[in-house]
Amino acid sequence: MLKKIQIIILGAAAMSMVATTSFAESKGLVVVAGSTGRTGQLVVKRLKAEGYEVRAMVRSMEKGKRVLSEDIAMVKADVTEPESLPPLLDGADFVISAIGSGKASPEVVDYGGSIALIDAAKTAGIKKFIMVTSGGVTWRFHPLNWTGDNVLKWKRKAEIYLRASGLTHVIVRPNGGLNDDPANTNKITFTQTDKFGGKISRDDVAVVCVKALGYKEADNKTFEIQKDNDGLEVKDVDWAKTFGAMVVQSDNF
Repeated sequence: MLKKIQIIILGAAAMSMVATTSFAESKGLVVVAGSTGRTGQLVVKRLKAEGYEVRAMVRSMEKGKRVLSEDIAMVKADVTEPESLPPLLDGADFVISAIGSGKASPEVVDYGGSIALIDAAKTAGIKKFIMVTSGGVTWRFHPLNWTGDNVLKWKRKAEIYLRASGLTHVIVRPNGGLNDDPANTNKITFTQTDKFGGKISRDDVAVVCVKALGYKEADNKTFEIQKDNDGLEVKDVDWAKTFGAMVVQSDNF
């Protein structure tokens, strides 16, 4: 009888150790908005590789199942429908937003949708909010505003709202456009000047976003990333040093 009791106690202790180890292995639960977009899909992939738990926001479960891995948790929600956001964020630790308006109105999606997501994140107690916007948002004149229904204007207004929200945040501005090169194909640099830059890969953007989650040195900073032969491949970046070298109150807001 005593031997059976000892076996039960040892078994329970082993199960407790397994559960504790499994919990410790997760770096937190990250909600990815815009998860089915080309950048969002890469963010999801990089988060999983870094040991985060992922919850993908999808407007269509069918599309989500088609473009994301089968082991990704998905919640149907839409930033233009604020009432759909609380269940999406329930129990989450972080948000990475890679939303884009596409053919919809930038005012409604890039601005209004971002505001709804930021407000919901505050209510949910999100620890850090990463927002992907764009280089060129501070330019007085930009071709994308002429041809894209003032898309950069609305992205900038969303940035301003996030900075004023009180949320710990990071704003990442891919500069010069995006391409589909794999990460570490090109060298990149980080700036806070919002000048013209070289086209950067979506995969490099995804890496930067995920790294920004884990470094307090990135907190509350806004910066551009772009292809630049004077820079480094993302695998060689000293993240604490790079994020730490930038300032919170930059002149490119």
